[in-house]
Amino acid sequence: MVIIAVLFVSFNTSSGQTVSKDMLHEKFWSSGVNLTNSGFNFNYSHGLITNVHTRKFYEIEFSTIHHPKEYKQTQDFPFSQVGVPNPKPFVYGKRYSFYNLNISYGIYKELGRRADRAGVGIGIKAVGGFSLGILKPYFLELIYPIDNFEAELISEEYSEENKNYFLNLNSIYGGGLFSDGITHLKFVPGIHTKLGMHFDYAVYDEYLKAIEAGIFFNAYYKSVPIMLIKKNQQFYPGIYVGFEFGKKS
Repeated sequence: MVIIAVLFVSFNTSSGQTVSKDMLHEKFWSSGVNLTNSGFNFNYSHGLITNVHTRKFYEIEFSTIHHPKEYKQTQDFPFSQVGVPNPKPFVYGKRYSFYNLNISYGIYKELGRRADRAGVGIGIKAVGGFSLGILKPYFLELIYPIDNFEAELISEEYSEENKNYFLNLNSIYGGGLFSDGITHLKFVPGIHTKLGMHFDYAVYDEYLKAIEAGIFFNAYYKSVPIMLIKKNQQFYPGIYVGFEFGKKS
């Protein structure tokens, strides 16, 4: 508690001249990228600077989410054939690729700042809103024998008809293309929240330059079927760290 108090006092030594300059800004936008324990995301925020220490904003965020048990591997075939592409990495037992779209409302509250030449502010950001999980069928290049000497490669998603090939490592040549399955998306709605510590390295500038780290929690109305052979999750808690840049106006 003593350390927190000292930090707050040291960050709260701003001059009256600088505060009046901040009050010239009424709006802001920012964009950023975060690394998480389950993937990464891109976000864009736009909102109002309600006073020197408070911002209220809307945020849209797009994320990739991986199952904790995903393991990417590559087949090592002892032969090659002209006209046949090299095998792509794949995840064994994967049913869907999972992405997430968050639409949020948030508030940022500055705890304090240093009135040095650069101007460094520290604050808390709280965000919450609607989540839309996006499931894209996961495709594999499967080996189908024609006779004892020939076989053909067919890119397929999992089905009851091909499960003996899809889940047989000896029948998998490699992963499919990213575009495979893009027209057969499925959606899983949910909610989310995020809480982070925000370090702004340009509080006295019209540009935003910040580092942020915190925790998040996504919850969907049902378990998300990413994997075929592992237990899937309905709730996705996690941590994140990222960078943000933007501009005040």
